[in-house]
Amino acid sequence: MTTGSHRGLRVTIVALVAICSIGWSGSTTTWVAWNSVGFFPPDLRRQVRLNEDRFDAGIRRGLSAPPAWRAAAPGNLEAALEGQIHHAAAALRTPVTMADLVEELGVLAVRVLDANDPLAAAHDDSLEPTYAGAYQAYVDSVRDRLRLVYYGQDSRIIGGKQVSASVAAILDRSRSLYPFLGAEFYRTGSLRTWRQLDDRSVAFGVAGVSLSRGLTDLANFAAYVWSSGGGLVPPPVPTPAGHVGATVTRTLGGGFPERNRAERGSPVMSESKLVLPPP
Repeated sequence: MTTGSHRGLRVTIVALVAICSIGWSGSTTTWVAWNSVGFFPPDLRRQVRLNEDRFDAGIRRGLSAPPAWRAAAPGNLEAALEGQIHHAAAALRTPVTMADLVEELGVLAVRVLDANDPLAAAHDDSLEPTYAGAYQAYVDSVRDRLRLVYYGQDSRIIGGKQVSASVAAILDRSRSLYPFLGAEFYRTGSLRTWRQLDDRSVAFGVAGVSLSRGLTDLANFAAYVWSSGGGLVPPPVPTPAGHVGATVTRTLGGGFPERNRAERGSPVMSESKLVLPPP
């Protein structure tokens, strides 16, 4: 066997191992993708919900992609993600039907969430295959307790002038979290099962941060695709006066309680007649 053949075989083996080392299951990817739709530009969000079957079809296409398309180097995830972004943007300008565009956004959702998966972004830890399946099971088990966070619009992504740089930055960000997972599973010196981890574990934090970043990145890339075809991308809601720190919106719970108060009509219960004693 030639040196080139050896190299090709090694790349193939690593890529095949990488697909077994995906942190997100198909159900988790689908869950985050649909949560992200709530932060798409309003007109695009309406189209996705009108063609929900095509969005799901796109997600299935993305999940069934060849192993090398779902893993970073030596896989081709970086090129696959960048290519899908440009493909969807070009398709909208062609133009295509809204249903077809929605399906391409489903494929894009998988690519974006793969890029935000530390186990898909890096493969330097030789022990990764021993805990990758456990991490995927762990994320599925805690999904109902995760609070996804939308970090807001990113003008660099929506402007579309730095697509390559944005994709590279996402993968670098995921790689920075990669070492923490192996360290968590081997914290005691031997491999722990996912049932030994709790909500205070580093694994829980990595899942929450990575999936929230994936939700936000998908919303921003969808906004870029939409704006590239002339679609309206409204500016973000202004930060409330007096707010200090980062502006985030939780997809589950949170928000401003006063928004749910009735604005008219009589109170359901009569006013209290109790008189409190003076302090």
